[in-house]
Amino acid sequence: MDSKFIIAICIIGLYGLILLIVGILAYMYSIKHKPYKKVNDEYLKEIAEYKKNETEVLKSLKPIKTKFKLSEDENVYFIDELNVSYNEFEIKKNKKKEFDDEYDQYIKNLKKNYSLFKFKPKQNDLEKSLIYISNKRIVLDDGKEFKIIKLENILLTEYFIFNFGGEYLKATYLKTKNEEIYFVTDDLKLNSIITSFRMEND
Repeated sequence: MDSKFIIAICIIGLYGLILLIVGILAYMYSIKHKPYKKVNDEYLKEIAEYKKNETEVLKSLKPIKTKFKLSEDENVYFIDELNVSYNEFEIKKNKKKEFDDEYDQYIKNLKKNYSLFKFKPKQNDLEKSLIYISNKRIVLDDGKEFKIIKLENILLTEYFIFNFGGEYLKATYLKTKNEEIYFVTDDLKLNSIITSFRMEND
C-alpha cells in the first residue's frame, strides 16, 4: 500500500476522532448548562422588562423610618430580610503587574457557572440578615452584630445567578476591595438602588 495513502487515512482518522471528541464535549456542555441557561435567560428577560421602568421606580422611593440615628443628609430607602452569602478574600500584590480590575472576580464567578467539569469550590453558607440601604451606606443585621458597608467603598454591583449547592438563585452581587457579597432576592430594584446611590457618593 502506498505510504501517502496510509498517511492520508491516518490524517482522516485523526480528524474524525477529534470531531467525535469535540462533539461529545459540546453535548456534555449543553446538558450540564441547560438548567443554568434556562434560569439565566428568564432572569435577563425580567431585567430587560424592569429596565423600562427603572427610572420611575427610583423616583418613587421615599425615606423609611428606622431605629438608627441618621445624619440630616442621610435617609433609609430600602429594608428587607434576605439570605446573604459573604466571601472575603486577601489582596495579593503582584510585583510584576499591579492592577485593580473591578470585574475580575465577577468574571471568575461567571466562568464557574459555565465550566464544563464539576468541581467543589468553597461554598459559604447563606445567612438570614435584615438589610438597610440608605443614600450613604448598607447596614446588615444578622441578629448578632451589624455590618456596615459604605457606598463609596463598593467597586461593583451586578445582577447575578448564584449557584448555591447546585441550585441557581437570583441575586445581586456586590464587590468591595476585600470581599464579595451575594444578596439572594427576586427584587430587581435592590441592585439599581445601590448603583444609583453609589454613583452619587463617587
